Amino acid sequence: MGELRKLGTIGSLGLLLSGSLIFGSSQAALAATCRPGTAVPVSNLGGKVLTSATFEGNTIAPFVATRSGNGIVAVASPRAHTGTCSVRLRATDTVGSVANMGYGLEAGTKRASADAWVNIVSGGLRGNNVPYVRFFSGGTRIADVFRDNATGTPWLRTTNPNGTFSYTKLLARNMTLNTWHHVQMQVRAEGDKSSIEIWLDGARVYSNNRLVLGATSLSKVQFGAEHPRQMGDSYIDDVVVRR
Repeated sequence: MGELRKLGTIGSLGLLLSGSLIFGSSQAALAATCRPGTAVPVSNLGGKVLTSATFEGNTIAPFVATRSGNGIVAVASPRAHTGTCSVRLRATDTVGSVANMGYGLEAGTKRASADAWVNIVSGGLRGNNVPYVRFFSGGTRIADVFRDNATGTPWLRTTNPNGTFSYTKLLARNMTLNTWHHVQMQVRAEGDKSSIEIWLDGARVYSNNRLVLGATSLSKVQFGAEHPRQMGDSYIDDVVVRR
């Protein structure tokens, strides 16, 4: 896999720093037309607000982009939940294609939540999925919600202490493409006393306070996949992260 580029976004263009600035690539990006006066999102989940982002400042900050190959991580318009801008995450089945953005948590964080609007406009191959949101402890993904490409149904995946995965179907219905879905997820990492709660489009679909996770702290909230060639094209907007 090609070298991953961890990128921030700056400047009036408000797009991710292109490869041409860092690695000499000829790739170019067009500026998005945003609405800076858009009200910041709020969340009914508990805890201290760490960030509340509309992306109408034409930047993904304070999220950090990871992109390689032909992956796209960029502020885009006019597709948005509110205002005119959101963040587009696009990866293809081309070798080395990766696109995600993450928010780093303070060392020792045990509980964190993500409240976001996500629009998956196209999926990928059968047998694979497109992420809604993911939680990490160090370099290990410990819990995530995704849309199954074959059925369109949402699932929770958790990582067991031995490295295997457990899967829970969250809804029987299809999470329609080209639709803004409200995704809320709260994770507490405390080993065999861990807990997860999930709401989809305002309805609580999962709650378990007796989970056994192989982690005692959280390090990152992420949108998009860290694996190469995990096809998907999605837009992220109105994100609130709490701890």
